[in-house]
Amino acid sequence: MQYYYNLFQSNRSELSTLFAEQSMLSFEGEHFKGALQIVQKFQSLGMQSINHQILTHDIQPSSVPNGIIVFVTGNLQMDQDSPLKFTQVFHLNQAPTGSYYVHNTIFRLNLG
Repeated sequence: MQYYYNLFQSNRSELSTLFAEQSMLSFEGEHFKGALQIVQKFQSLGMQSINHQILTHDIQPSSVPNGIIVFVTGNLQMDQDSPLKFTQVFHLNQAPTGSYYVHNTIFRLNLG
């Protein structure tokens, strides 16, 4: 998780290495498929700096062999704006090489 959020802050284009062509992102109700579309969405967000502060995380095995589900809650600060609460779910699958990639991720700001 920390690696993902550090990359998001420092070099969003490098996030493509964590996704595959079958990966999917749901971001505030919008849906994207494949590493290219996902990274393009991240790069289009427009903020210069972003800081994720992870407050909690829960991890469980998934029904996919060697799959992992991760649920994250935290604070998100964009540029000099006030921090916002966020949640994100990751479904990690194991690639044939043995490394893991993000098969699915769902991101939501907790507003209200």
